[in-house]
Amino acid sequence: MSTTLVDSAAAPVEPPSAPELFTWRSLNGLQKMMLRWETFHPLNAVHVLKLAGSPAAAEIRDAIAAAVQRHLPGPVLFSDCQNRFRCLPAAEHACPLEISIHTADESAAVLQRLLHQELNTPFTVGAAWPYRFHAVLCADNTSTLLIVYRHAMQDGHATLALGRTILRQLRHLPSSAPLGLADNLYGDIPGFHSGGSRLKMAPAVLREIVTGLNSWRIRPRWSPPDRFVTGTSTTTLPVSAALATARSLQAKVQDVLLAATHEAMQLIPAGYGRRNRIGLYTPVDIRHEAVPPIMEACGQILGGYTLRFRRSPDTPFAELVQQFCAETQQIKRSGSYRLYERHVNFMSYVWDRLPRWGNRVAGPFLAPISAGLSNMNINQFMAEELQCNQLLDYLRFTGTGIMTSLMLLATTCGDSLNLTTTHHSTLYSDEEMAAVRQHIQARLLGQQPERQ
Repeated sequence: MSTTLVDSAAAPVEPPSAPELFTWRSLNGLQKMMLRWETFHPLNAVHVLKLAGSPAAAEIRDAIAAAVQRHLPGPVLFSDCQNRFRCLPAAEHACPLEISIHTADESAAVLQRLLHQELNTPFTVGAAWPYRFHAVLCADNTSTLLIVYRHAMQDGHATLALGRTILRQLRHLPSSAPLGLADNLYGDIPGFHSGGSRLKMAPAVLREIVTGLNSWRIRPRWSPPDRFVTGTSTTTLPVSAALATARSLQAKVQDVLLAATHEAMQLIPAGYGRRNRIGLYTPVDIRHEAVPPIMEACGQILGGYTLRFRRSPDTPFAELVQQFCAETQQIKRSGSYRLYERHVNFMSYVWDRLPRWGNRVAGPFLAPISAGLSNMNINQFMAEELQCNQLLDYLRFTGTGIMTSLMLLATTCGDSLNLTTTHHSTLYSDEEMAAVRQHIQARLLGQQPERQ
């Protein structure tokens, strides 16, 4: 196998001329906390797109530059207080997009190296694009595109849209008008209120903290350095089988995924003591709740919720699924998933008043989360790219930050459901994560998992 760096940077992108795009904007609570979590670990994510064909390096560079111009007007600069950001117009920056082109006989080893590198390398302090790009051109006339993004600025849905724009640029399809940035949550989401003063919010946040203190969080078991390590299921999981399993349990695939992860976490040979609840966090994309809906613009438009069920090794799996299903439906009916943004906004205020050592020690235990889950179906969003066989596969990986010990991402692409994990090297072994993925996959297939 050979790997050759063809080009490492693209020329600065000329942004749209609207002055309002370059004024200071407030970050929402999730973005504020993500910036603070970066104090201890990079908080990056990577989307991996496997494509048919190997475009020329210049063609890839041009497609990426044009797509970024449509989705983000300029490099991002965060304020010193880390509560605001603005994009810089061309006259105020000379920041190139980082685009690297590689050639290889096959992409597996190169992909693994790049994932490890990009999830563990922070973005530049100061003005910088919240993206890095890698394209791996393979000898079998396929290519792999890696979109690396800074999670404090960008979410998975907007990155999916950015990837689609790149693919359409490669097919020389016309682009519509520039999208720019998503606007403020409070003005765009119906019924989404700030919750009043921090004093009024304190009781709800305190209840969340007390509940979290009864939840299990794995403690370090291996020596530093603490690195993010990725893993992928080794066998294909048919979407039809997962849907059939969910129907047989009168639930959704998301409920089966949550219940299977809860069950799988009990395989980890680590003490629980009195903290026998397992906290599972999952984000909710609330872009479609805006008026009009914000579907593609850059920025974080997320709610979220955490389910904390007690360890239940003897509970039948069908019963466990129904418990998760009932709790999730209640949360969605009440709209309480929108509270998450307010909670993390309050916690960013507390974070700024603690010393660094206090945040390192207390931060992970204020609201312990055993695992974070993200479930995304790209089939409708990327229907044209799948239909014309330009897009062959789609994988997602994300760093977990200081609060979450591991992330599990499920991505539906075509007829397959891909399971990927990212974990802290000081907390879990690769073998444990492989067992967790195998357990979840067996449950999604309607099979009895092997005893570990």
